[in-house]
Amino acid sequence: MSTNIQIPLLKDHHSHPLLYAAFRQAVSLQGVKTKETASEILQRAVSDSPTALSVVHGWRSNFFQWSPKEIEAMPPVAIFNVSLHSLLINSAAKQILLRHYGDVVNQLHDRTWYENNLRVVLNWFANLYASAENLRLFYGEMLRQGVYHVEEMLLVDENEINLFERSGMLDRTNFWAAPDTFESLSKSARDRVHGLKLFTDGAIGSRTAAIKRPFIGGSEKNLGMLIYSDDELARTMARCIQTGKSLAVHSIGDRAIEQVIESLEKSGSDLGRVPEIRIEHAQMITLELASRAKDLGVILCMQPNFSSDSVDYSDRLDAEYCRMNNPFRMLIDEFGFVAGEDLIFGSDGMPHGIEAAASQSFFPPFASQKLTIDEFVAAYCMEGTAEGSIQLAINEDLKKVTCTVM
Repeated sequence: MSTNIQIPLLKDHHSHPLLYAAFRQAVSLQGVKTKETASEILQRAVSDSPTALSVVHGWRSNFFQWSPKEIEAMPPVAIFNVSLHSLLINSAAKQILLRHYGDVVNQLHDRTWYENNLRVVLNWFANLYASAENLRLFYGEMLRQGVYHVEEMLLVDENEINLFERSGMLDRTNFWAAPDTFESLSKSARDRVHGLKLFTDGAIGSRTAAIKRPFIGGSEKNLGMLIYSDDELARTMARCIQTGKSLAVHSIGDRAIEQVIESLEKSGSDLGRVPEIRIEHAQMITLELASRAKDLGVILCMQPNFSSDSVDYSDRLDAEYCRMNNPFRMLIDEFGFVAGEDLIFGSDGMPHGIEAAASQSFFPPFASQKLTIDEFVAAYCMEGTAEGSIQLAINEDLKKVTCTVM
């Protein structure tokens, strides 16, 4: 059986456009599954400028890994895991970054420091190639992939807003900023900011998402990491709520989601000062946590393309976690989350575009992750834009989606 339908362009509620615009100048390992192929790509990339810093992204540690000795033998290189939550960088690359950002660069080898300062590190690399032209080119590529609007979940500084203005892309994003970044902005720039963004744990790929049962394939005691203590998170959330801006909180693991919900519950009536509260990702949300989130009026901003983590990271998540990842049917059918209202979708750039989003929505690893066309459109598509549309051909027999951007 095949279904053909025309849908609006996507509104990606979670990404990092300035960073990914900068990554247009970087080396992509997206989809590369062997170290041999990756090495060939890297050798070609550095052949013209062997002493320049090569930034690499899209590497998947579940496919292959490099030893510290192998990384050190390379020309200056910084290799980001696809999740962005881990980074391989050699001494030659650090020396280049030291000239820009000082001695703090020497902390990059410390995994805990890296997770606690992830947005700072990502902003370093975003600024290396930040330009209005790169933003225009990035949004042009997004349009070709069926995406019109891309929310910026990691505002770098006031200059980024100026770059968006010069590129003519202000109407194609919403800005979210960390509390200290927000406080550093001018009054006019603060008015441009939609909301504040916090991180409370890491990611599955880097084994730093905060979960209640240990990751497999590593330390038997590794439960990931929480960025804040309970008291620190409560104080930070209170600080955000006082601004009257919306609040988005990155929480992937069930332990992190529980910490966020408990902190919100303690905030009580103060939550009424905030236009919207979002939990970003919420991949390992449980029945109990879903019920409490619904009672609080929390919006879940999730990524259908992350349903593939149930397969891609079966080497580090136990079978139960693989099954409970992205439990869309539970959220919608049992607790009444409504697509487009308190359940919205984005990509986190892993990857952007209609193809991965549609494929993982309609043919995910588990039936509990499957979405209907109406749910997908409500949670992921623009209400209407004259810029184009997407033609979907969904073949249930072949479990295949063909996407054509019109």
